[in-house]
Amino acid sequence: MTSKARIGATDLGIDLSEGSDPAVFKWLIACQLFGERISQEIAAKTFTELDKASLTTPMKLAHADWQALVVVLGRGGYRRYDESTARELISIGKYILDSYDGSMSKLREEAGGTRKEITSRIQEFKGVGPTAAKIFMREMWPVWAATD
Repeated sequence: MTSKARIGATDLGIDLSEGSDPAVFKWLIACQLFGERISQEIAAKTFTELDKASLTTPMKLAHADWQALVVVLGRGGYRRYDESTARELISIGKYILDSYDGSMSKLREEAGGTRKEITSRIQEFKGVGPTAAKIFMREMWPVWAATD
């Protein structure tokens, strides 16, 4: 992975082609990391560490131990924002469970399937700003638009 090429879902082993909830949620987590002021290589390595630790599902994140999450983020090289990012990731897990029953499909459905509304709802997640939402939609929108 070089800094010249954009790192996408397939580079991280995430298959978005079916738009499955687990894959879409993993992509959201990756995009939250990519949206921070950190190199995409470190963000990608950190996502891989989270995935290896099985911390890429709503339930696992919502119930993750903050300190253990900080350690995993550190293993990925994500040190500058590790403490705040750990809190944000836990919050993301809780928010998707509380607001959408853990389902990214439900988020999409409740947004009415419009790009603008989905983008807006993605940014309701703590730590997911305009940059992360743009990265998320760059790969997710073609999949979702094709299934309408």
